[in-house]
Amino acid sequence: MNRLLGTALCMLSLFSCESLTQKSGGKAVNPDGSPMQEGKDYVILKRFRVVDNQGFSQPLEVSSFLLPASWSVSSEVNWNASSKCLPDMLQASVQAISPEKEYELFVYPATQFDWSDDPIYLDAMQKGFVMHSCTIAEPQDAAGYISRTLAPYVRATVKSASIIEALQQQMDAGANQMTQNARMGGNTAYSHKGSAAEGVFQFEDGQEGLAFCTLMQTLLSVPGAQGGMSTNTQCYVSMRVVIRYKPGNEPMARKIMSTFFSSARINPQWASGVQAYFAAVTRNAQDQGWKQIQISHQAQQEIGDNIIRSWESRNGNSSRSSTDTDGFGQYLRGVDSWTDDGGNRIELTSGYSNAWSRGDGSYMLSNNPAFDPNTIAGETQSWSRLKQ
Repeated sequence: MNRLLGTALCMLSLFSCESLTQKSGGKAVNPDGSPMQEGKDYVILKRFRVVDNQGFSQPLEVSSFLLPASWSVSSEVNWNASSKCLPDMLQASVQAISPEKEYELFVYPATQFDWSDDPIYLDAMQKGFVMHSCTIAEPQDAAGYISRTLAPYVRATVKSASIIEALQQQMDAGANQMTQNARMGGNTAYSHKGSAAEGVFQFEDGQEGLAFCTLMQTLLSVPGAQGGMSTNTQCYVSMRVVIRYKPGNEPMARKIMSTFFSSARINPQWASGVQAYFAAVTRNAQDQGWKQIQISHQAQQEIGDNIIRSWESRNGNSSRSSTDTDGFGQYLRGVDSWTDDGGNRIELTSGYSNAWSRGDGSYMLSNNPAFDPNTIAGETQSWSRLKQ
């Protein structure tokens, strides 16, 4: 995780085996006696965590992800039980900035927009007569959303926006599963279509950017108000992520995003609580109190300090979000796989020949084969070497 990330990671010194790291006064130093510098001689990746302070009886971690340790990261989780639009009831966002603003990463809240090809029903939606209806807008796929909605929202010009074919099979599988689940429940009128897309942005201040989006359409076939059949469409945008960077830094920006996506985890205890709340809302049981959702004592223990949460180290799909951000990590191909002593696999920023982990979920990367992270001054926890 790093500060001057654009140049920092690219400037990592590649030493020969003869350039042995030496210890001096408890500090790791180079052969010339100069202290080894974070961002130049090694890189630290930190696991940042998003916390929900509103929706539960006590603060609960929502998710976690890896970014350079020197970045400033802020996040918000806001509940608005009075909203008619279900996705707007829970809004989570993240902003991360590298030290000299070479990179700025934004994760925007999930959102939804609705439409109907029945003009009478559409008019009722626009006038607010339809329960749980959201923003009214014509259906579009993820690439269309990036071009027509996300780019204007972040004040950017679209250089390109296209569906990611490498992820379309995954989105299709998710859509088919949702459709089958609806039919098994007797709802044969429902069908789903998913898409994942990437956009390339140009900003007025000269910076460039990448945008990533996943969108799932839910189509409901119903009798029209004037006869025949009509289709009501809900477009749920589960992922809206943008990274800004200085011109020429796109390759490193892709590596950063690959690491971010591959390392992202959702706390299943939090996800289960949220599902319980929305299930109550759809049953018109909102008066049960969304702040009264309880979690087990065991779940609270999992969010204690200085431990790797079991849901973060898990390799299975149960620790992924429903949009499976890991798919974006694999698509971007900016990570290498490593394994710790416990057999857990982790994807870290590619291009490094040595990696270490420690008990708080942080990682260190270096191309110096003789570098020992345990010689860094101020380190109170031991680092364990990872295997590739």
